Amino acid sequence: MSRKLIISILVLSFALLDLLVVRQAQINTVNDMMQLHDAIDNGNEEINALSIEIETACSPSQLNPTRISLEGFDGAE
Repeated sequence: MSRKLIISILVLSFALLDLLVVRQAQINTVNDMMQLHDAIDNGNEEINALSIEIETACSPSQLNPTRISLEGFDGAE
């Protein structure tokens, strides 16, 4: 009887250890996913900042002074 109990305890212990390994792998995967999502969010923020910078540089208020100075140039000089 005690032999069966010891074997049952050992088998149960190995099964629980295997479940712990699987759970740790899930935790590691979720952690990696969170890091990737943070990197994606940072990249999106950089893209948005560059987009705003491009829109500002190409806005009519920035382009008008260049156009006005070219209109005054008659090409004779």
